[in-house]
Amino acid sequence: MNRLLLPSLAGLLLAAPVVSRVADPEPSAIDKIFAQYDHTSTPGCALGVFRGGQVVYSHGYGMADLNQGVPISPRTVFYIASTSKQFTAMSIALLAEQGKISLDDPIRKWVPELPAYADRITVRNLVHHSSGIRDYLGLWSMSGRSVADEIPEEVALDLIRRQKATDFEPGSRYSYSNSGYFLLSVIVKRASGQTLREFAQANMFGPLGMSSTHFHDRNTEIVPNRAEGYQPSPTGGFDIVRTSFAGVGDGGLLTSVLDLQRWDENFFGNKLGSRGQALIDQAYTPGHLSDGTAQTYAFGLMPHTYRGQPVVDHGGSFIGFRAELMRFPKQHFSVAVLCNDYTAAPEHMAEQVADLYLASELAPVQAPKAVGPGASVAAERLDRWVGRYEIMPGAIVQVAREGAGLSMTAFGTKVPMQPVNDSTFDVTLASARLEFHTTPTGPALTAAVFGTADPTPRLGDAPRPSAAQLAEYAGRYRSDELDTWSVVEARGDTLRARMRWGEWQVLHPMAKDRFTIPGLRADFDRDRAGRIIGFRMSAGRSRNVGFARER
Repeated sequence: MNRLLLPSLAGLLLAAPVVSRVADPEPSAIDKIFAQYDHTSTPGCALGVFRGGQVVYSHGYGMADLNQGVPISPRTVFYIASTSKQFTAMSIALLAEQGKISLDDPIRKWVPELPAYADRITVRNLVHHSSGIRDYLGLWSMSGRSVADEIPEEVALDLIRRQKATDFEPGSRYSYSNSGYFLLSVIVKRASGQTLREFAQANMFGPLGMSSTHFHDRNTEIVPNRAEGYQPSPTGGFDIVRTSFAGVGDGGLLTSVLDLQRWDENFFGNKLGSRGQALIDQAYTPGHLSDGTAQTYAFGLMPHTYRGQPVVDHGGSFIGFRAELMRFPKQHFSVAVLCNDYTAAPEHMAEQVADLYLASELAPVQAPKAVGPGASVAAERLDRWVGRYEIMPGAIVQVAREGAGLSMTAFGTKVPMQPVNDSTFDVTLASARLEFHTTPTGPALTAAVFGTADPTPRLGDAPRPSAAQLAEYAGRYRSDELDTWSVVEARGDTLRARMRWGEWQVLHPMAKDRFTIPGLRADFDRDRAGRIIGFRMSAGRSRNVGFARER
């Protein structure tokens, strides 16, 4: 998908040409997209297709509850994970319209218990993911705890409050942060005097008649027609994802595809707040970084293009559920796909449904580039890029020669790299483009699909520390930022660690004083005498969380 910034969505709508629409697809053609779920032995998905203010097709595939044998229907209620963010953002937009907050308020006006660094962070930064605040779900996992656990609001807020720094200067970069949208829910409560659930019900769900929708902030509450969440079982089949999580703001919404049609239609004729178009225009408008660089993230929505047409969407995935709501504003057409299989691909299925309905209006699908004589690259031009690159903290990819070309092994999967020129390669299976650079310190790689905006340098050979060298790292460490401790233990030529709430994991040498655990990186620090005094742990959305050595 080409997620491009849309400069004026309203302008595109006004300029939309009149296109004769082909006949609607046969239900069997739509059902074929979901055939893998059309069984009584698997979880599945609910589909809603909306056009011109009507539900033109809806169906359920698979089971909402495998224990009780309850099938999925269009009325089944799903957890929609980060697709919830647009509802939180609209709550903030409504509060701003009511004059109760300003998007340019420093967040400490509403959450004064945050550290002084939050003085430089505005409500707008939270909306557009440019705050630099570390992701609280990542911090929770980093401490060894499960994100399926209950994380009470006051505990999540304390975890964010404990951080001693942001990952970057607020406003200078984009980094998707669940902390930002959790904090928006706190701001809604403090500015309105209502919980996010109460405010959303009074100002959005009630007025729109969304009777099966709410922010689920009480984990013991019984919800009629609710689906269970599932993930693959190690022994085959599926396991229920047991969770007591009830956080809201960054996620937490329960809804059905039929209720989502009411929400979706409001973007074509606003009934909320002052009932004006300005509220919808604001929801569609992406932010800017402090240097003026345009972003592609609006108010919990991502404007982009699909096969030549403007699209606005947002997906979600968490605790056994995946969701996608995809809107084609020019066509007054939308697709909602809600799934209770954590391996589902609702975005791809929504695209396939759109392909059928909008066949006459979408640009042709581009065939994969053939690697022919014009795309061949001399061997010596390929060999210079071979090596290991850290694309995210603790996530290392291996670029290797593969016949006359290159391949990349990432997350246990090897994929071919198709040359565009001698330094740019497409990875078709991952819809990604990789760009190599020559720097004063050697080759570097930019892989935007993995979130590496800056070139990441090629890694040297992994060191092989001796047993004596590994013993230097052994000890007990304390993190005030995570309110936890870690024990590091050396056993011969292996170094391992465990967190207070976690299990033992092997630390793999990456460079001097640098080790990796899958998805995590630990950088050990020394004093002037060369003694280990602590380490800093980093993950994709949380960097340099400190641990001090206790003994």
